[in-house]
Amino acid sequence: MGRLLVLLAALGLVVGGCRRSSEEAGTGGRTRIVFKFQPLWGDPKPFRELLARYERANPDVELVTEALPNSSDLAHQFFLTSLQGGATDFDVLVADVVWVPEFARAGWVADLSEDFPPQRLREEFLPGPVDAVVMNGRTYAVPWYVDVGVLYYRKDLVPRAPRTYDELRRFTRDAMAKVPGIQGYVWQGRQYEGLTCNVYEALWGHGGQSLGPDGRVLLETEPAREALAYLHGLIADGLSPQTVTGFGEEESRRVFQEGRAVFMRNWPYAWSEAQAEGSPIRGKVGIAPLPTKDGQPGWGTLGGWQLAVNAHVSPARRKAAARLIAHLTSPEANRVLALHYARNPPRLALYDDPELRAAEPFIASLKEALVRARPRPVTPYYLLIADVLQSEFSAAVAGLRTPEAALTRAQKQVDHLTGERPEEEEE
Repeated sequence: MGRLLVLLAALGLVVGGCRRSSEEAGTGGRTRIVFKFQPLWGDPKPFRELLARYERANPDVELVTEALPNSSDLAHQFFLTSLQGGATDFDVLVADVVWVPEFARAGWVADLSEDFPPQRLREEFLPGPVDAVVMNGRTYAVPWYVDVGVLYYRKDLVPRAPRTYDELRRFTRDAMAKVPGIQGYVWQGRQYEGLTCNVYEALWGHGGQSLGPDGRVLLETEPAREALAYLHGLIADGLSPQTVTGFGEEESRRVFQEGRAVFMRNWPYAWSEAQAEGSPIRGKVGIAPLPTKDGQPGWGTLGGWQLAVNAHVSPARRKAAARLIAHLTSPEANRVLALHYARNPPRLALYDDPELRAAEPFIASLKEALVRARPRPVTPYYLLIADVLQSEFSAAVAGLRTPEAALTRAQKQVDHLTGERPEEEEE
C-alpha cells in the first residue's frame, strides 16, 4: 500500500494534494467541474472537440479533464481512497462494470434516476450494460462504451464457427490433425480476472446463472461444475495447451496471431491486430459468439466503462455533471468514440447506423454478441470476492482440485464475505 500511495502521489492523484485547486470556482463565475477518465488512445482532437461542444452548449460551466493511470487496479484504488475520504475535487468519474454496485452501496456515486430513468436506459441501451448500472430500480451510472468476450476462429482450417462445445472439440481435433504442431484453443487461464470471465462464459453456456433470486452468488451448482470440468478437460485432452494456465489476453493473442492456434477466446480489440498488414493470419480469421452446450449463441462477459457522478459534490456541480454525462453518452458521442477510437457503443441503435456500418463494419458485426453480453455477478461485494473466485477457479482448471471441491470452497468463502447463508442453514 505504501508503494501504491507513492505512485499515486507521483502521478498527482493523492486527494489532499489537489483538493484546493480543483474546488475553486471557475473563471467568470462559472461552475467548475472535473472529469476523471482513462486515456482513450488515438488522435485526441475528436475527443477534445466533443468536450468543446459541451462547453459551448453550457457556457455557465468550466470543464477540466484529468487523466488517470491506464491500469484499472490503480484507477480503482484511487477512487476507493478518494471517495471513501469524501473527496470533492472531481465530479464525473469512469467506473468499470464491477465497480458500480460497490460505489453505489457505499453512497459514493449519486443516484442519477431523475436524469436517466432506468426504463429509458432499457429502451435505448444494450441490456447487459444497463443491468450493470441499475440497482434496486435506481440508476447509478450510464454506459459509456462496452466490450464483450467473443470467439475467433481460423476460416481456412475449420468449416465454420462451432455452435456447441462438442463441435468446438471436434473442429479442434480435425484441424490439429490437418496441421501438425498447431495448438487448438487458446484462452485466458491465468489466475486473474480474465479467468473469471472465461469461467462465467462457460457457466452461462452450460445453462447456469450468476445470482440467485435473493441476490446470492451461486457457485455450488451443476452448471458451474460442468463449466470447470469443460475448461479443465480442454487442457487434459490436449485441445488447449498446458501453458494456457499462464495466459492472459496478450499471450493468447500472440499465439493466435502468429498462426499457432485454431481458436481463441478474447476481446474485440484483437481483431485489428489480426487484420493488420503483415499479420500471418490476415484475411483468415472469423469472429462469432462463443459456443454453448445446446448450440444457441453464447453469452460473452460484459466489459467496458460507465460514467458516474461523485455523490459528495454540490447540487449545482451534480447538475452540470449530469449534463456532461448526457452529452458524452449521446448517440453523437457514441459515434465519435466508435469511429475514432474503436470503442463499441452501448446504444443499440448505433449498430444499425449507416455511417458506422460503412466505416466500422467490424464494430457493427458485434451486435449479436453485445446484445447477449452479461455482467459478472452484480453485487457490491464483487471486488471483495474476486480473489476467492480467481483462486478456486484456477485450482480447478489446473487440476489441483476437483470442480466440486473448488466450488464448495468458493461458495463457503463467498457466503462468509457477503454475509449469505444457504437455505438449509437458516432457521
